[in-house]
Amino acid sequence: MNKAGQGKYKQQTQGKPSPEFEAGWNQLEVAFQRLIDYVENNFDVSKAAKDGAAPGSNEWNTWQMQAYTCVYNLCTKNEGSKHGGVASQQILYQRAQAMIEKYLSERVNKQVQDKKGEELLRNVYTAWDHHLLVVRWGKFMFRYLDEYYTKNQNICNLRIMMLKCFCTAVYEKIKTDLRQVLLAEVQKERDGIEINRTYMKLVIQLFVDMGMDTNEIYENDFEKYFLQDTAKFYKRAASLWLNEDGGNFTYLRRVEKALNEEHNRAISYLHGSSLQNVINCVETELLMNYQMQVLEDPDAGTEALLMNNKTEDLGRMFTLFKRIQKGLEPMSAILRDFIKKEGKEINKKFCDGDIDGNAYIDASLDLYDKYTEMFQTYFENFPIFHKARKEAYEVFINETLQPAKGETTGSKVTTSELLSTYCDNLMKNEKVDPDELESKLHKIVCLFTNISDKDLFQEFYRKQMSKRLLVSKTDNDNERQLIAKLKMKMGAPYTSKLEGMIVDKGLSAETQKNFLDYCRAQDIELKLEFSAQVLTTGFWPAFKIDTLNPPEILSTHMDLFRQFYDHKTQSRVLKWVHSLGTATISSKFKKGQKEMIVSTYQACVLLLFNTKSAMTAGEMGKELALPLDEVKRTVHSLAFGKFAILKRTNDIKKKQITEDDEFEVNDDFNHPTRKFKIPNVIKTVGDPVEKTDENRRHVIEACIVRVMKSRKQLSHLDLQTECIRQLSNYFKPDMKVIKKRIEDLIQRGYLERDEVDRNIYRYLA
Repeated sequence: MNKAGQGKYKQQTQGKPSPEFEAGWNQLEVAFQRLIDYVENNFDVSKAAKDGAAPGSNEWNTWQMQAYTCVYNLCTKNEGSKHGGVASQQILYQRAQAMIEKYLSERVNKQVQDKKGEELLRNVYTAWDHHLLVVRWGKFMFRYLDEYYTKNQNICNLRIMMLKCFCTAVYEKIKTDLRQVLLAEVQKERDGIEINRTYMKLVIQLFVDMGMDTNEIYENDFEKYFLQDTAKFYKRAASLWLNEDGGNFTYLRRVEKALNEEHNRAISYLHGSSLQNVINCVETELLMNYQMQVLEDPDAGTEALLMNNKTEDLGRMFTLFKRIQKGLEPMSAILRDFIKKEGKEINKKFCDGDIDGNAYIDASLDLYDKYTEMFQTYFENFPIFHKARKEAYEVFINETLQPAKGETTGSKVTTSELLSTYCDNLMKNEKVDPDELESKLHKIVCLFTNISDKDLFQEFYRKQMSKRLLVSKTDNDNERQLIAKLKMKMGAPYTSKLEGMIVDKGLSAETQKNFLDYCRAQDIELKLEFSAQVLTTGFWPAFKIDTLNPPEILSTHMDLFRQFYDHKTQSRVLKWVHSLGTATISSKFKKGQKEMIVSTYQACVLLLFNTKSAMTAGEMGKELALPLDEVKRTVHSLAFGKFAILKRTNDIKKKQITEDDEFEVNDDFNHPTRKFKIPNVIKTVGDPVEKTDENRRHVIEACIVRVMKSRKQLSHLDLQTECIRQLSNYFKPDMKVIKKRIEDLIQRGYLERDEVDRNIYRYLA
């Protein structure tokens, strides 16, 4: 009986669930059909509510819970576990899948089959939207299966299973037609026809969802073709836009509009991963493929826009071409060449005499300022444009200029000299506004950074600054302001001498106060207002030291100051630089008393006439112990021109002075003002250019020794390259000079050549 019973049980349950299971399944089929009816009722919630079947209603919640409970009971009963029958969970999963497939093939396929164009789009939109609702509520009905069976058996969850069913039963049959309809809709929108973006977004999302949490199907079945169509469309559009009226003038505006439209289109109904791909496609067709044609267009390219100051169009060009790889390099190269051309035009105006040195620097600063504003406003301060400007400036600003007119006619000048003179004029301008000065100094330093001969500028500036400080024609705070900016750019060693000069000027004022205190303490009465400025030799330019024997009234005070200074500082030696001194001489002429501001040489010559009524140039030289040439130069400034304080004793009209020419005071001299200055040139020893060349030889030698001491052995090329690298911040070393310095160091025993390879040097300790 047991055997018969067992056999009967197997026959009844093998591959066939029990009546209880079938009864439960029938309830689930009714619940699923009710869901389908609700979904296909076009989401008429009001109608469903009348029937008590709307989501959220009590009846809806009741039958959903009944369906869930039914699934729970069927799964937990574990049908057939004792007698080897089919597990209820597996049967339930299989039947749920079959029910979904049947619904899709019998009802959904009919809605989309053989439909074309917009009708297909609408029906797929509806079918897919319905199916998503089915998935949503179906997952709830069969949730217990997801929580236990699918996880334990490592098979697709309910959501994935239902999506796969849709993919097999519906999607695979319509995907080609659907894609064509979608692309046609996109084309219509690009042509300016309004389309339903809501439909587009949901239907395109179908391609994404068919990938089951990957984008593979979306990319292969839709995005690939979308990008192909996009490329074709904009390839035709680019050719059309470039050849129509307006051409390149309107081309970038159209590109800008197209990119905005495609960006908006992508975020409206494409998957998020497509945005950059679409933008890249449009950029390739409209920008990359026509880059040089657009940038070099003679009427609307970069140079044409620069020439016509079309800054907004340049900003648009920048904004668009920065999007593509290396898109700004050709634009910056054109900009560099254009600035170079503008700079050379400024050079030409200066050489032709149309502008002077100050106007030349002003024009160079204005040009620099113009592009600074352009870079900030339209180019987002991208470094590539600053680099292009620097390269352009380094070309034209470092050209040696030879004016055909003006004070420097025929002589060669450099921007280093012109910029230093510009600073000199600026510092001597007492009326300059502090804010304006700050702005000017900032621009000056910006221009300075492009000069290759920074050491030459330093020498010129030091020479002119010394004159300003000595005659008190500058504000020390203004000097410090520029020195601080130069220090930030070049470092402390570059400005150490300039800072030392400022310090000397301050110490001299303190020294003068101490000198007067010393005289009062010694009960010494000064017969004139005597002031001496003590300068440190290493800081100041090398001025001429002479053997002047001043008149007694001057020499007495000079000896007194030396006595004071030796008492105060025994370790330092004073050397008088008479060529830098000034004096105020009071003299009475027939037409009134006059006060003359003169140099020390001029004062000494004039004081000689307190003891003699007339003297020859030769006698003056012997009396003052000055070379005859210096006497001639000084007397010439006092006897000829606007300030004829002296006159020849005879009526000879020539301006050349000989040793025997005799001079006397011109009692008939008159001047409209009571106090005036008689010009005199302060002479320094050596030309700044020659001095700079000499300094460079020493600097190059020191650099060679420093490099070889560190490296011990180097080839000629490597040593030369390293020297240029280390010194290029101050000046551009001449390779011939480097070679000569190497040869000189070899002769002096600092270096030696390798016996085998004569192109290799070794350092000798």
